[in-house]
Amino acid sequence: DTGSGEQLYECPMCSLTCTNVQILEEHVDLHLEERSFPEGGNIGDLELAQQLQSEEDKQHRLEEEKREKEEFKKLQRQYGLDNSGGYKQQFLKNMEREVNRGRMQPFEYHKRKADMMECLAFGIDDGRTKTSGITEALCKYYQNENKDVRRVWLSTGVDHFHSSLGDKGWGCGYRNFQMLLSSLLQNSLYNDCLRDTALIPSIPKIQSMIEDAWKEGFDPHGASHFNNRLRGSKAWIGACEIYSLLTSLRIKCQIIDFHKPTGPAGTHPRLFEWILRYYSTDSEGGAKVVCTSRPPVYLQHQGHSRTVVGIEEKKNKTLCLLLFDPGCPSQEMQKLLKQSSDGTSLRLLRKFVGSLKEKQYQIVAVDGVLTLEEK
Repeated sequence: DTGSGEQLYECPMCSLTCTNVQILEEHVDLHLEERSFPEGGNIGDLELAQQLQSEEDKQHRLEEEKREKEEFKKLQRQYGLDNSGGYKQQFLKNMEREVNRGRMQPFEYHKRKADMMECLAFGIDDGRTKTSGITEALCKYYQNENKDVRRVWLSTGVDHFHSSLGDKGWGCGYRNFQMLLSSLLQNSLYNDCLRDTALIPSIPKIQSMIEDAWKEGFDPHGASHFNNRLRGSKAWIGACEIYSLLTSLRIKCQIIDFHKPTGPAGTHPRLFEWILRYYSTDSEGGAKVVCTSRPPVYLQHQGHSRTVVGIEEKKNKTLCLLLFDPGCPSQEMQKLLKQSSDGTSLRLLRKFVGSLKEKQYQIVAVDGVLTLEEK
């Protein structure tokens, strides 16, 4: 015994030590073969060396395969593809935990479970994490703001949705889709495309809608990444899944990649300039506050996504994005509805060029309706 828990085995013929009893047996067999053919002694040594080398290589290969499998399982867990259940299972598990900790009464557990099952049966969101009216409140705030904002452009009205007990840790892409959809539903241009989607869908329903888009032939490469299945999983989605879903609904959109920084210290000024152009192209005149007819923009980076609802241009010409983050709870977002004159709550939304320093960003921007042929 080496003292580290590793067992060593010694050859009774030449005192060679092995870590594997099977290798030792094969080694001793070679000794016996050598004795049967004494004139081939040198050949026996060569064969022994080759045998030991072969066994060592095989062991290395097995260890490498094991390591790769463990890494793959870790990635599957991280991206919700490990068959550990989806929205419903996580919701129930988290509620049970709340009851066990005394934070939720059993009667509330049963009521919320019944409400959830009803919403899932109808495929609609329960609205518990929704905050409405923020873009309208922002519009009023900026009318009176005189300090440092030269102009501001805002998207059409957007409801904020944040993660719930059922999707905490993985639902940001779905929540941002709900935000985008809440805006499109208020815009008559998209009435025809969305006549089957009058209410905001639940996360499992959105998963089904993406699967339906894949069945139609959208993004086969992306679909294969998820084994063509999202329902019942905690799979993270990104810009490509949002694009496929919108296009399947005949909503015209594009993905733009900002695949490397375009400014000093890893910043992305070109991303800010693109969003400024998106919001300012259809604005007329020189009004300080421009409430545009543009839908919000889906913004993705590695591990998280948010929704761009507007952009400020300061008096010193710097740009600042206004972002809805699905990770921000509704009690925080509701502070924006009664905006104080100093605008302190806006810190939740404001992101300057120096704040966005991920290596890569993707945006999905909506721009009208597709004909059936274009789809």
